[in-house]
Amino acid sequence: MTVSSGRNTTLVILIGASILLNACGSTDNAKSEAISTQPEAQSEIVKSPIDNREYASIVLDNQLEVMLVSDPSIEKSAAALSVAVGSLQEPKEFGGLAHYLEHMLFLGTSSYPTVGDYSEFISRNGGSQNAYTQLDHTNYMVAVNNDAYDQALSRFSGFFYEAILDESYADKERNAVHSEWSMKGPNDWVILEQLNGSTLNPKHPISQFNWGNLDSLMDKENNKLQTALVDMYNTYYSANLMKAAMISNLPMADMKKLAMQHFGKIPNKNTPRPKMTVAVAKPEHLKKVVHYIPQTDMKQLRINFVIENNAQQFAVKPNGYVNYLLANEMPGTLASALRDAGLSNAVYSNYDADEYGNAGSFTLYIDLTETGVQNRDEVMGAVLKYLALLRKEGVNPRYFKEIKQSLSNSFRFQEKTNDYSYAMKIAADLQHIPAEYVLSSAYEYQRFNPEVIQAVLDQLTLDNARIFYIDKEQQGEQSMEYFAGKYSVHDISTELEQKWQQQSAKFTLTLPRANSLMPESFDLVAAIHTDKPAQLVSEQDHSVHLGHSALFKQPKGKVTLDLNTGLTKSSAKNHVLADLLDRGLGQQLTELQSEASAAGMGLNTSLSNGLSLTASGFTDKQGMLLASALKQILDFDISESELANLKASFKSDIESSKRQILLNQLFPKFSQVSNLDAFSDEALLAEVDGISPTDIKGFRDLLLKQAHLRVLAFGNYSDQQVIDLSNLVLEQLPKDRQIADVYQSPLLQVAPGKVYSWQENVEMTDIGLIQAYLAPRNDADLAAARVLSQIIRPALFKQIRTEEQLAYAVGFFGQTFREQMLVAYYIQSPAKGLAEVHQRIALFRKGFTQQLAAVTAEEFATTKNSVLITLTQPAKNLSEEMGEFTGDWRDQKWNFDSKQRLIEAIEKITLDDVINFYHRIEGNKDFGQVLIQMRGTKFADKAFIEPKGAIKITDIDSFHQQLSQ
Repeated sequence: MTVSSGRNTTLVILIGASILLNACGSTDNAKSEAISTQPEAQSEIVKSPIDNREYASIVLDNQLEVMLVSDPSIEKSAAALSVAVGSLQEPKEFGGLAHYLEHMLFLGTSSYPTVGDYSEFISRNGGSQNAYTQLDHTNYMVAVNNDAYDQALSRFSGFFYEAILDESYADKERNAVHSEWSMKGPNDWVILEQLNGSTLNPKHPISQFNWGNLDSLMDKENNKLQTALVDMYNTYYSANLMKAAMISNLPMADMKKLAMQHFGKIPNKNTPRPKMTVAVAKPEHLKKVVHYIPQTDMKQLRINFVIENNAQQFAVKPNGYVNYLLANEMPGTLASALRDAGLSNAVYSNYDADEYGNAGSFTLYIDLTETGVQNRDEVMGAVLKYLALLRKEGVNPRYFKEIKQSLSNSFRFQEKTNDYSYAMKIAADLQHIPAEYVLSSAYEYQRFNPEVIQAVLDQLTLDNARIFYIDKEQQGEQSMEYFAGKYSVHDISTELEQKWQQQSAKFTLTLPRANSLMPESFDLVAAIHTDKPAQLVSEQDHSVHLGHSALFKQPKGKVTLDLNTGLTKSSAKNHVLADLLDRGLGQQLTELQSEASAAGMGLNTSLSNGLSLTASGFTDKQGMLLASALKQILDFDISESELANLKASFKSDIESSKRQILLNQLFPKFSQVSNLDAFSDEALLAEVDGISPTDIKGFRDLLLKQAHLRVLAFGNYSDQQVIDLSNLVLEQLPKDRQIADVYQSPLLQVAPGKVYSWQENVEMTDIGLIQAYLAPRNDADLAAARVLSQIIRPALFKQIRTEEQLAYAVGFFGQTFREQMLVAYYIQSPAKGLAEVHQRIALFRKGFTQQLAAVTAEEFATTKNSVLITLTQPAKNLSEEMGEFTGDWRDQKWNFDSKQRLIEAIEKITLDDVINFYHRIEGNKDFGQVLIQMRGTKFADKAFIEPKGAIKITDIDSFHQQLSQ
């Protein structure tokens, strides 16, 4: 359950369907243009040509619009319901009220009053459930096994007409909201979203605190929190402000009955749709520089423009068009010029056509290098020059055709996604998009309208902008309410603007060239290897596997060229060399990645156990893409100044990692302790300064000389195509390669009953804990762990999170850790110290023994069946289908049967097996333990957990050396 200060916008670097998702909505009527901005009239819902699902849009008698999606192939059904009320509708004295209301709805209804019953039902029936609050809407989602859909809808729909809003749980949920704010509040992106709002018009609700915490959600002198909560529910939770989506295997007629039966009960209070009348910004709030001192070592230049609401213009996509040009990485563009000058690591942008209700936003982000931080005026000069170029020459039908082709290709071969997420998106989009276009709006580009494009470009000026300077050296004396950030705001003076214009003369900028990677052929190869990937080549120095889809006829595929070697992990210096090479290649390949993305392909490199190069998407020109990428890797060169920036970025990332939320520190620390070829941050930092450009290139050459090539392709490839791709790599590798066995990182083996403990004081305020249990892997234990997870998670959440309010984030999971079983509890808490939290979880675990024993045969059968359905349900898309085989391929388990063995083990599992497995964990005899403890500043005087006989790890490097001896 989350709150966000904006629409679900994804920061994107490259063109693709995703960058155009936000050019939709409906508020004010657009001015009539010589060329229409309105979408063409449709008599039915527009869907992808390969989408075989049946759709219908109905409006219930209570005026609630429901999108029905019938798909006989699915094993889980989903629903989502959005309400046109969010943070913008909160009374000023109760910041976060909409978010708090979202939480309270989950605590019971008149028909199902027991707290925790809903979560338990959903979990037992293989489901998922959540909600989020944004500026203009709140969205609730649920998914369950098909046979539980009717019951789930009965429980779910009650949220919206018979929620109890039990005041006796008010303090508990206030604490839950507070915990979420405490966990996410230190994040610079969260703080900057709040800072963006608070530096706009203070009379507009975007300026208010909208996360909610114990201070903002408390009774005020003339108004009670409970009264405000009930008022918001009674006012805005009205059927005429709601949009729903239902996805099921049921026939359409049955789905209509369910919609009327459950959602038809929601009363229509005829509440007017909220409208924003207050200007989000006046001239005195714009043309500013905002100086922000980040919590991490963030180095960024951010330019936020306030633009007119053009949300109805999704059919002509002026924002998407501008976004394509603004963040384009082609040679000569802004992003390319800043990168070539060593000023920027990345340039990206996003927009929200009606973010503020009666206005929208367009934001340009520039991640600066250390050189860029010292030369911000140059960066701003380049930005202003590129914007001027776009205004003068950027409106061109050639780019319209290119974007249209990219979107058309994506929609023509659009793949299914998770139905839970799909329902969530449809329910949200229906608030802004006509039902006929709710599936296709992101891909519609019906006509070229130069006037509306020019209108957007003409608004991207300093008069409509606020420039955010973000780095540790900024000066800020103003504090933020409820956030740690310091900032200051200054006018953009005439002198500063002139300075930027003078600096712009240093840059020669051009518009993007034509894309050479657009697919031209969508022919399909014969699907032969549909059972599992077939081994086409097995040589001492390389192997090749190819799998074909058994489910999808798509001209797409994914191929990984894995140059495996343990060189990257053999020393702390080599770790650093690999990281710097990875960063350098990332910079060098950016232009190629940008072009590939616009053409419907992905290109990625990574350096872990060697170098991996992966291409995905349309297969027509993947060979050309990989050949170009390989050439750039072989030609890679780096200057002293470029390396200096990469080193600064490496150091900055390590420093910034210490300011991440604890959940994002706990698991990397567990990995660092458990992977015996990992090194401490201190050991890595000690190596950085001594590395030279010659070292980097020599490391690249040595890596290629030791590489063991492994290839996995899945999708629309012939045997010969994949062999040709592998030969393309082999021909470029040194002939005298020193081939070793395939390298895998050695993992920590913990003897039964032994406990290793890592204790760390951290800069954040909360505490974090992972209590992990390790044992040799076997299918029976893994099966028991998967079923146990389904049973224990809702019980743990209800006790620790809902009843005791110790944490927002608490959980349990069981999975494989290569050849080991890994079962773990985790928590981040702002409420108590480590020892106290550990004691509370221990009490829960003791009591859970009785809960587990009380599980009925029927409940166990339902839970077990839910786990099986999750494993056996058909893949939604090509990537999901491939994922079944990827883990086995990486571990060289070329029978590709791990999933099937797990299914067979779960089919055999009994409740007694699960109980015995739980007792073995609790008995601490069959499993070894790893404790990762992080103690925040708020609990500096509280004790760490000190298990009897535990072996403390005080130095990761020494610990690993001792184990390897």
